[in-house]
Amino acid sequence: MENNNVNLSKYGYQEQRYPIDTTGYKQLHDYNIEYQMAHQKEFNFLQPLPNDLMSTTKTYPHSDEFEFSGQLEIINYDKACEEDLREGNGFIVEPAGRNIKKDLHAEDGIFSPKFGQTLADTNPFMDRYRCRCKEGGLRGRNNAGLRCPKCGHLCSYVDDNFNYRGWIKLSEPYKFIHPTFYTYIDSILGKGIYIQGNKRTKLENILDVTDTQLVLNSIKIDDPKLKDEPFFGIGMIAFVERFDEIMDYYIKKRPNKRNYYDAIYQSRDSVFSSSLPVITTLLRPFDIDGNNMTYEPTNAMYTMINKLATSINKNKTAIQREPKIKNQQLYNLQKKFMEIYAEQISILAGKKGDFRCLLGGRYNFSSRCVIVQNPNLRIDEITMPAVALTVMLEQRIKNILCRMHGMTPTQAHDIWYKATIEPNKRINTIIQSIIDDFKHKGMHGLPVIIGRNPTLAYGSILQMFCVGITDSYTLAVPLQILKFLAADFDGDVIYCLVPMNQTFIRLAWEKFNPRNAMYISRDNGYFNPNALMQRDTLINANTLARLGRENYTQEDLNKFDRIQKAIKAAG
Repeated sequence: MENNNVNLSKYGYQEQRYPIDTTGYKQLHDYNIEYQMAHQKEFNFLQPLPNDLMSTTKTYPHSDEFEFSGQLEIINYDKACEEDLREGNGFIVEPAGRNIKKDLHAEDGIFSPKFGQTLADTNPFMDRYRCRCKEGGLRGRNNAGLRCPKCGHLCSYVDDNFNYRGWIKLSEPYKFIHPTFYTYIDSILGKGIYIQGNKRTKLENILDVTDTQLVLNSIKIDDPKLKDEPFFGIGMIAFVERFDEIMDYYIKKRPNKRNYYDAIYQSRDSVFSSSLPVITTLLRPFDIDGNNMTYEPTNAMYTMINKLATSINKNKTAIQREPKIKNQQLYNLQKKFMEIYAEQISILAGKKGDFRCLLGGRYNFSSRCVIVQNPNLRIDEITMPAVALTVMLEQRIKNILCRMHGMTPTQAHDIWYKATIEPNKRINTIIQSIIDDFKHKGMHGLPVIIGRNPTLAYGSILQMFCVGITDSYTLAVPLQILKFLAADFDGDVIYCLVPMNQTFIRLAWEKFNPRNAMYISRDNGYFNPNALMQRDTLINANTLARLGRENYTQEDLNKFDRIQKAIKAAG
């Protein structure tokens, strides 16, 4: 097949470039061209698209020579601390006081007003307008627009800085483990021996020195379990010093954890740190009402960490310098920091996390429905519940009620709103007329976009045609698209939206319509097995075909045999 001379510019079709120049890709490209040319009549109601409509604004870096990608990086706490102090975006947290009242009023404490003022402060909006002077300078809205004689910058509005951090510093040589690398190391070392029936990991047994003697007294020195933990109870200080030795020992025993090992040594200088970050109080609020104080739980953890760090940094007396005490304090500090880490992960991650709650939302003219099967549908056909289409076609329904039924906008809204609660025959008739109108214009039905999260691969988003409405609350789909969506019929939900832009509809039909663009695999140019009937469907069909076989005539059986032989002969 050769179509090198076919001009597709009038259809808004752009040249496709594939990473590998193979016959399979060439066949796929030619097949798509011929198919789209042959079925262009399905979209004859749309005008050819100008090339300028095909362009999009790109905010992501683009290069013909290089590929760009984004990824999360692990912070080096010590370097981040130096950078914050240098740029005036942080401060060193002072040692903990004897009681929390002193810490509450400390200028450089974990509740420092430097993090940002709240409504409970005496003058909560004083620093909303300020120059760039760290101390003094111009403050307050009355000085807005004036130039500071010290720093030379204008006094202007300054919003809350959520990146402003306090830093708890450990004196040398004391360090703690970065929480991300702690989980990596814990995975490499694996499970350890039990202590008084409690499950422990090898890393916990290494860092915790309180139960060392207890274990040694209760376990025989030649116990194989103890031999598998030669670094038992050495403490944090020795663990930092012998880290490479310990990691080499255990990676030889567990080579399947090589990916964690490599990740650690790619950022070896970030594994241990003496600088512990304290997030702004804007993200861990607290309130004082008389003698009562209420606060977010993270504040209690930071208070304990600061007290532990203060004790670790004391080295005046021989008791304060005792290695066992230091090791245990470092272990307790590590545990508290891991609690903060776990708390922050639970806040941010998962379906209930802040990222998905804040960034997640619902598109206009969209719905979510539980799917059911309808084997009578074409691969690019669906039927939808009337209530979902009522919501998705809100504007069109209201316009029809106003222009064709002589209603006021208020009357149209009232009828539409009631239809979203209980079925309305008039609204259903309007919806069906909209679907029929698309058919009269040359399309197969109402064009919609469906998908099922997470979007994992090509086919997770499909362009379909709604060809009918139902009184149920479920969306019917053909069996052939289940593999594309990684869906089944145990309560899976898909989203559906109605595109309003003709350009988008045409592009979606070209790229995401399963009948048009997915029968041929984009990976190798062969038939796409994801478009085949489901295995369970074939098994059931075969079983059904064999039911009542004893009632078949000999002529019927001979016909079946001829068909089966022909199938086997074809390969």
